[in-house]
Amino acid sequence: MKNMFQQINQLDRQIGSIYHEAALKMGFSDSELWILYALSVSAAGCRQTELCQSTGMTKTTVNSALKKMEEAGVLYRAPGSGRNTLVFLTEQGAALAERTVCRLIKAENEIYEGWTPEEQSVFLRLNRDFMEKLDAWAKTL
Repeated sequence: MKNMFQQINQLDRQIGSIYHEAALKMGFSDSELWILYALSVSAAGCRQTELCQSTGMTKTTVNSALKKMEEAGVLYRAPGSGRNTLVFLTEQGAALAERTVCRLIKAENEIYEGWTPEEQSVFLRLNRDFMEKLDAWAKTL
């Protein structure tokens, strides 16, 4: 019988595979999906460093995806304060997000809202706690 963490890791990989398949069906790479997702939930664009933090991707990966998406007319970059670069969706990008990633966000919200407030709270609390403790351990390596 699998131990608890093998089951959790298997579920995590399966969820990742579902997002990967969704990205492919929408015509995106995984990087493009998560950048478009982050920009869609951001009211007024994001700093490029925030995209790295919110997606968990490296600067190089984010920059490569941004370059491709910028060339496709999905987004544009503008100088921010100091060394910050700001990233915004174009009209074309916003329309693309509405047809694709916003549908994914809606599905996620419908699943989450199907849980009781207590289930939602426990889910978030335990996942956050596990992530923080695993991150602290990984930093000791």
